[in-house]
Amino acid sequence: MYPPKNNQQLRDLHKRIISAETSLHNKHCLIFYLLKDLSPQHHKHTELASAFARDVHLEKRFWTFIEGLWALDNLEFRTAVEHLTHPSIIPTFPDEIIYTLLRGQDKLNGSGLEKSPADEILPLAYYNCVKPPLENTKTRNEFAKYMSARNVSETYFWIHTRPEYEQKPLLEILMEQTLERGGWSSDDEGPYVREERAMEFVGLPLSEEEEAFVETFLTEGNGRTFQGAKDTLLMRRIATGRLADAASEAATRGRRHDGVTWDVLKDGVKRGLGPRKDEEVFSF
Repeated sequence: MYPPKNNQQLRDLHKRIISAETSLHNKHCLIFYLLKDLSPQHHKHTELASAFARDVHLEKRFWTFIEGLWALDNLEFRTAVEHLTHPSIIPTFPDEIIYTLLRGQDKLNGSGLEKSPADEILPLAYYNCVKPPLENTKTRNEFAKYMSARNVSETYFWIHTRPEYEQKPLLEILMEQTLERGGWSSDDEGPYVREERAMEFVGLPLSEEEEAFVETFLTEGNGRTFQGAKDTLLMRRIATGRLADAASEAATRGRRHDGVTWDVLKDGVKRGLGPRKDEEVFSF
């Protein structure tokens, strides 16, 4: 029944609200929301919704919460976050709210409204203030993609704050957003930003279990098709001192940088190791 398309539908919706088996403050909140829709159309100098809220003595916390939801629904994301992170509010629908904020830029693009680069921080601001549980897989994965695009290291340490059963799927998302072309945002500033993100991933302090998981994912799992998957593994082995593993790695294609290719680099590692390259274990 929402949104009502004419006066009769509005009356029918109002009748349904006031006759519903719910608390009085819920009814007041719903009517307050409807009046927010009507206010821009009537009484330029009198805000219908605010006048109603005062008349029925709507508690400020409910008033603030509905103001936030209305702003969120109308793509006014900064105003929404200001209201929905107010200390008086008991977090309600936090996963749904942060998911809407995460997808907000897409909604703005489709609406024709102007988007602000400053709005990009709003999902993180809401997360830090409210600490939504991210119980919904769709929401959790969307937040992991958002975090990965912002900072690789911060995302890795955030993953460690999640329950253990969530960590490997989230680590997969981090790898996909860092290494897979489909995970790169249109806002990325060219190949150097992407290379920097890959280099940051190479330097992460992975546990032995995570190390094994990453290698398996990038050699046998879905990550084997990612651009630079083999390069990443080879660099990881060099960075962690597993030089014998790096020297024995199969041929890896890659661009030439200042006359150096992976084959040239591996040949230098082999010559540097000498007879130690055949040892089963060699690391710093």
